[in-house]
Amino acid sequence: MKFLEIGRVIFISPECLLLLLATAIYFYYPESFIDIGNQFKSNYEVWKFIPTIPLTVCGFSIQYAWKILFPKENESNHLLLNWPNYWKLKLRVLVSVILCVACVLSALYIWIYINTLNEKAIGAIFFVAVSISITVAFNQFLAAFKTRELLDIRP
Repeated sequence: MKFLEIGRVIFISPECLLLLLATAIYFYYPESFIDIGNQFKSNYEVWKFIPTIPLTVCGFSIQYAWKILFPKENESNHLLLNWPNYWKLKLRVLVSVILCVACVLSALYIWIYINTLNEKAIGAIFFVAVSISITVAFNQFLAAFKTRELLDIRP
């Protein structure tokens, strides 16, 4: 049952859709990623600051992961913690944090190996890292609001 839920969380998600989109662009329209990669290789100043995007978004994501799992700071989260499907919520939050950390590691990989990677790979990895980390953080932002809203309307 839990393996099925893990597969559902990973494969039926906007992040998976973005990965499929990036794969299609990589093979059918590679010039888009080549242009991005050329910008990084030709303008080193840009590359000093751009990798911080996934890192910043990951910090935001971790902050909102906590707000999803423990939405009430000074009150009891007893109702949420005893909810029978809490493990599903927690699984989704953990997968989200893992995805953001993977995006940060991808950006660091480009940063370390920028001179040995080709332009298309640099562009693709950067696109995936930024788009997935932003998508994850936005979904967690919405989930934190919804969790708090649901707990506030219950007696």
